[in-house]
Formats: sequence, structure tokens, C-alpha cells
Amino acid sequence: MPISQSASIQTAIAGVAELRRAWLNAVEIADADRLASMVTDDVVVVHGNGGILQGKVNFREDFLRGFAAFSIEQRTSPVEIVLHGRWAFDVAEVETCFTPRKGGEPHHVRSTTVTALYQQPDGSWMVARVLGLIE
Repeated sequence: MPISQSASIQTAIAGVAELRRAWLNAVEIADADRLASMVTDDVVVVHGNGGILQGKVNFREDFLRGFAAFSIEQRTSPVEIVLHGRWAFDVAEVETCFTPRKGGEPHHVRSTTVTALYQQPDGSWMVARVLGLIE
């Protein structure tokens, strides 16, 4: 593989990893607006329970409801990033802890998440599709 192609791949992988870090930070500080800024207008999310949401507005509202009800902690262990043209597919093992804000026991969820990111004209990445598979 030519050096320029290898450098381009490394730049893309670094961009995807940076988006993942920004995502986790936004979850940590319960910032639904910041999360919404990281997704495409036509984002589609398939939750591990089979629920589906479409669109940035619904995405933001879903996180606002979640943050109102729970303190959410999330950790990821990247498994693989696959690049194909302007698409990146980020596979990660995710551990999420939902602690009810009004009391109650925390709920822990382990999942494998496949996130499809689309590269924007400026080279940045946005989340376009998410598929969560609960273990």
C-alpha cells in the first residue's frame, strides 16, 4: 500500500476514534445537544431491545429523556474499524450503567455496537447508523 494511502487510512481511523471519545464525553456530561451535533440528520438507531428511532430530532429527544431519568456511564472497548470509501464501521464492546436519578439500583448493560459513520466534505465524521446488540 502506498504511503499516502496508509497515512489517509490512519487519519480516518484517528478521526473515528476522536468522535468516539467526544461521544463518551458528551454522555458523561449528559449533553444531548452535543450528541445530536455528532449525528446526521437522517440518523437511524436500532436499540438492543429492538426499538428504532430515526432522525436527529428524535435522537436528541431520546437522550434528553434518558438523561432526565438516569445518570449514564459508558465505557467502550474498540474491536475493529472497517473503512469503505466515505464510510467507516466502528465495532465496539460497550458497557453502560444506568443509575436512576430518583433512587433505585443501577442497571448494567453489556452490548456490542456497530456504528456506521459517514465522512463529511470537511473530512470530519458523523454517526449515521447505530445497531446495538445486547449480550
